[in-house]
Amino acid sequence: MLADPPAGRPDVAVVRQPIADERHGVVGYQLVFGGQSQSLDPATDAKATSALLVDAFGDIGLEQLSGRHPAWMSIARNFLVDIGPPPLRPDRAVLQIASNPARDDLLGVLQTLGRSGYTIALDDYDGRADVEPLLGLCSIVKVDVAGRGDAELAGMLAGPRVHGALLVATGVEAPADFERCRGLGFSYFQGDFFAKPRLVRHRGVGTGGSSSLRALGELSAADASFEDLERIISSDVGLSLKLLRYVNSAFFALPRTVGSVREALTLLGARTVRRWATVMAMSAVPDAPHELVAIALHRARMCEMLAGTALPEERETLFTIGLFSVADALMDTPMEEVLESLPFSEEIRVALLRREGPKGELLTAVCAYERGEFPAAPPTAPPVSLAGAYRAALEWADEAGRAIA
Repeated sequence: MLADPPAGRPDVAVVRQPIADERHGVVGYQLVFGGQSQSLDPATDAKATSALLVDAFGDIGLEQLSGRHPAWMSIARNFLVDIGPPPLRPDRAVLQIASNPARDDLLGVLQTLGRSGYTIALDDYDGRADVEPLLGLCSIVKVDVAGRGDAELAGMLAGPRVHGALLVATGVEAPADFERCRGLGFSYFQGDFFAKPRLVRHRGVGTGGSSSLRALGELSAADASFEDLERIISSDVGLSLKLLRYVNSAFFALPRTVGSVREALTLLGARTVRRWATVMAMSAVPDAPHELVAIALHRARMCEMLAGTALPEERETLFTIGLFSVADALMDTPMEEVLESLPFSEEIRVALLRREGPKGELLTAVCAYERGEFPAAPPTAPPVSLAGAYRAALEWADEAGRAIA
């Protein structure tokens, strides 16, 4: 379990942001800390970096933050010079340094780190000539593509290409940006494109997506009874088998093996089975990136945890809102069209479509925190902090996702 912060200390504000390859497979997570910045005082930078690393790896732990993937993290230059690399194995971290001219002391440290097996990334590269010495020492170069045209980017990438650097596009906000950057020769991609539909041109939901959408619609019906749920799930062999495999996984740790949908409903209750059958149906959408399902699970759990009420109906509604906040990207269809096939209340519809109402505002706060914007507080007074909810939801979603995969 994620460790609680020591008494009297605030929760560590840290989020992880996926870095993906051209097949949308996650290759690492960048860790973004609340309040992280580089000051003009080297001593302050080193102390701040030390404090962040102690909080992140001491109070939380690397496994909970990045799992089996390398953690990409920005490191103050004077921290590397004065202290050295963070206490991580070289294969577990990518060290990012700012794209500014470097003194000989830093260049020497980077050479030593490279020989020790550490991967160094030059962050926010803009093509400036005075960082040329760093290009020879950084095997990864990150470029913010937001607001930059193809010609400008092509010129900026000439230097890193000479040195054989792996190119990472950041600020990739939409699937169209992803396609553009892939065509320019970028290998890795970072941004919000994961959770948005491609929508290259208007088209209906594909056959496989239509099947999943029908199942989601039936499962989401507010008046679905015990018998209705049994019929809906059992009529889809793939869904029922996947659900039974899931409820028999270590995630539930049931005292005995469940052999039928009816037994699952009896043992776990209709609310729990409906929830997980819905997750199974979403994960069965053809070509759905695993990370997108992980984002859905994390948002759902975080929204639920931030509910200002203990009423199970309210918590379930917020879970549903978080879960379906990526439905347009999963179905590659505008959210408005997706919702036409789902029997949701007007409250859920406006929260998903326009982020309006208390629940829509809470979803907005959750998504902002996910992006590393660290809003001060959600619109309601939650039982836990945003940082605490993020951390606990991350652990829960990762565990749930491993059982789904």
